[in-house]
Amino acid sequence: MPTNTITIIFSPYHVGLRDHRVGNGPHRIRSLGIVQELERLGITIEINEIDHVDDYEGEIGRSFEILRRISKAVAEAVSKNTFPLVLAGNCMSSAAVACGLGRRDLSFIYFDAHDDLDSPDVNENGYFDAMGLSMLRGESWKTLMRTVPGFKPFSYDKFLYCGLRDQSDIQRQRVIDAGMKSIWGETSRKVDFAGELASELAKTSYDPALVHLDLDVLDGSYGKVNDYPSPGGMLESDLISCMDIVGKTAAPKSLTVCSFDPNAGDGDKIARIAIRAISTFFQTLIASGGLSKH
Repeated sequence: MPTNTITIIFSPYHVGLRDHRVGNGPHRIRSLGIVQELERLGITIEINEIDHVDDYEGEIGRSFEILRRISKAVAEAVSKNTFPLVLAGNCMSSAAVACGLGRRDLSFIYFDAHDDLDSPDVNENGYFDAMGLSMLRGESWKTLMRTVPGFKPFSYDKFLYCGLRDQSDIQRQRVIDAGMKSIWGETSRKVDFAGELASELAKTSYDPALVHLDLDVLDGSYGKVNDYPSPGGMLESDLISCMDIVGKTAAPKSLTVCSFDPNAGDGDKIARIAIRAISTFFQTLIASGGLSKH
C-alpha cells in the first residue's frame, strides 16, 4: 500500500565530520525549504537526524558508524511504511541505504559525475568517499562492511549511471567490467540525457530501484557543486526531466541526495535546483501511485 509519509534521514557529515564540506549541503537544502515544499505536495514529513560520531576512530571509523546508522534509519523507515529520503554529505551513504532497504532484487539508478567504484588498490587521490560502490559489492573494506546492518555483497546487473564523465581510463574500464550501464556525459556534443534515460528504462525493468542524486551531475557551468566539478554534465532542465522519468518508470524505493558543498560555489542556486529536482521526483511518484497524499 502506498505511503503518504517521507522520512528525511538527515546526515550532514563528511567522513564523519559534522557540518564540514559536503556535510553542509543537507543544511542548505533544508534551510531553503525542502520540508515545506514537500508538505505542499500533501506529504507528511518525519525527520530522523543522524547523531554525532565524534568518539569513533578517524575518518574510517566515523564513516562506518555513519553507514551503520543510516542503514538502521532506512530499515526503520521501511518498517513504518515511510519512504526514505536521505539528505547526506557523502556519496557512500547510498551503500548504507541499499543495506537498509533489505531488498536483494534491488536495482540502482545513479545520477553522478563519478563512479564511486574505486577500491583502495586503484584510488589515486585518497578520497575515501570514492569507494562506496566497491564496498557494497564486497570488493573492499570487507570486515567493516560486515558491521553495516543488512549488508550482503550486491551485484550490479541492473545498474544505470546517468551523467557519468569525470573518470580516469582505469575507472571507466572498471565500470564496463562490472557490467554497469552508463549514459555518459560529453563535452563534444549535447547529450539528450532524458531521452537516453527513457530509452534505457524502457529496455529493462528497474523495479525496485535505489535512486542516487549526486549534485555534481550538474554541468560545471553552474559553478562548483563540490571540489570535483566537470564539464559535459546536465543542465537543470535535464535533471528535472530525468527525475520525472524515474518517478514514472522505475518504482523507486529510496532517494539519496548528496555530495553538495554550498560553500564551494553558489550554494543557494544549487540548493534550489536540488529542491526542484526532489519535488519533481515526489510529485511524479504521487501521480504514478507510488506515493499517496494525506
